[in-house]
Amino acid sequence: MASMEDLCISIDIGGTKMRVAVIDRSGTLLQRDEEPTLAHQGREQTVERLTRIIAKLISLTGNGKLVAIGASLAGPVDPDAGTMNSPPNLPGWDGFSLKPLLEQTFNLPMWAANDATLGAIGEHSYGIGQGVTNMLYLTVSTGIGGGIIVDNSPMLGVRGFAGELGHMSIDRNGPICTCGNVGCLETFASGTAVAKFARERLEGGQDSLIRKVVDGDLAMVNSKMVMDAAGQGDPLAVELVEQFASNLGLGLVNLMHIFDPQMIILGGGVSQSYQVYSAALDVAIRRHVMAHLRERINVVVSTLGDDASLLGAAHLAFQRGGRGV
Repeated sequence: MASMEDLCISIDIGGTKMRVAVIDRSGTLLQRDEEPTLAHQGREQTVERLTRIIAKLISLTGNGKLVAIGASLAGPVDPDAGTMNSPPNLPGWDGFSLKPLLEQTFNLPMWAANDATLGAIGEHSYGIGQGVTNMLYLTVSTGIGGGIIVDNSPMLGVRGFAGELGHMSIDRNGPICTCGNVGCLETFASGTAVAKFARERLEGGQDSLIRKVVDGDLAMVNSKMVMDAAGQGDPLAVELVEQFASNLGLGLVNLMHIFDPQMIILGGGVSQSYQVYSAALDVAIRRHVMAHLRERINVVVSTLGDDASLLGAAHLAFQRGGRGV
């Protein structure tokens, strides 16, 4: 008879939704559930609902042996204590750690890390980054986050805060970022930024397909609408996407010069429109990158999509907590 299979509980808490899954060592998601985070309703209420989802999924696991909990959190996280540090999209979570509560409630060891770092680990362990020794993962969505793999290991920095790739300045005269810095890549090339630039131009009276899509309600404009309109040849959208690609390309060139990676993986919602801007992004990179790196440009799209961080959290949980616990 086969021995009981090791399983872990994997959690991904973002500003918009929280997701929980039961995952085995091969990276298969056996059970999953998600709910809106509703962070504005207060941390206690969110944590209570999270605990309920975990308990429900545990009740459905059958014969598997749960060995640990892994958590992906949207913000800088202390890797040992699991304490969050001023997470921008989770008000009330600064200085808070889920670790003591979840470890006591479920009698399992818990490990936590930043969502983008775990996205890198997920892609490296189970996705398109398998077998790649040195790689970067950039998640482009509400903001821009990053994860760094050097010599097959995540580079975390002294306090676990490394990989804030969205917060390099690409324009010293640029807008002030939510992080307090000026001209961050995130203020130019996140999904939020693309939507903001589109809204400003539409408010200025410029004509575009986008206006028809939202039926004149400019508050509804999002980056996917801009990408879709560009795909249909809408002049404003094409211009905005070229501007986006030019800015993202500048950020990627900085990263190529610093890390010399074999591969840069793009994840997050904006990566799903990659075919719309891939040519413009390639042009932008080639314009700025050092000549000897031009033959080695390798920018690809995540194969795990939304599940990259969940799978990264599972890998972390198995590595740290799954040693005969």
